[in-house]
Amino acid sequence: MGNDPKTSVLNRYQQCWDAHNVFVLGASSFPNNAGYNPTGTIGALSLWTAKAIIEQYLKNPVRW
Repeated sequence: MGNDPKTSVLNRYQQCWDAHNVFVLGASSFPNNAGYNPTGTIGALSLWTAKAIIEQYLKNPVRW
């Protein structure tokens, strides 16, 4: 995840830089293991992404 497509695969909404209609949810978006149970973080990121898809992406389906 990141703000620059040159240094990251996903943007802050878990949206793939190369394909605007692909969203990656779950621990597969983490670059490495955080060393503790990531369930809360994964849930929060999933809710963040779902809210953004509903409120922003569906109205204008492009990359943010």
